Amino acid sequence: MGKAVRIMIVVFCLLSASILSFAEEEQQLVGQTSINEKSDSPAVENLGNSIDQAIDSARQKIKEDPSSLKDKTALGYLLLKKGSLEEAGKVFDEVLEVNGNYHKALTGKGIVLSRMGKDQEAEEVLQNALQFNPNPVRTYYELGLLYEKRGDFVQANTEYKKGIEKFKQGRK
Repeated sequence: MGKAVRIMIVVFCLLSASILSFAEEEQQLVGQTSINEKSDSPAVENLGNSIDQAIDSARQKIKEDPSSLKDKTALGYLLLKKGSLEEAGKVFDEVLEVNGNYHKALTGKGIVLSRMGKDQEAEEVLQNALQFNPNPVRTYYELGLLYEKRGDFVQANTEYKKGIEKFKQGRK
């Protein structure tokens, strides 16, 4: 096994640990039926992890407060998780029309573009997201995946290492 492959495996393992907080947040979104009005955090009620119910709940919450960029972005991530890439992209675009610097929507849009095979656009959006993201671990991870998909393992490794460094600083 070559040195580059071993480095990639180590970096991937370390980065996998760093995105656990993102996975936990995403799991909460899938399990939610409502968003607690007293807090910005999702209030989780057990729905048996039904993503369709979580999507319906998110849409209902948006009907109650159409100006909530956070709720719209959460809907975009749920749609992304479901595999509805085009619909997720439209939701992220709506958020970005209101606030083009909203890093969570930028990262979501970059993920959608990457999953759709639009790698150049995805790279530009994800790089842009880094400028505004105080917790860029997921963004670096997605850039690493993008470069790895292209076969640019050196650049992928660089992005993974940046994500790990941010994680070690206590960022998400």
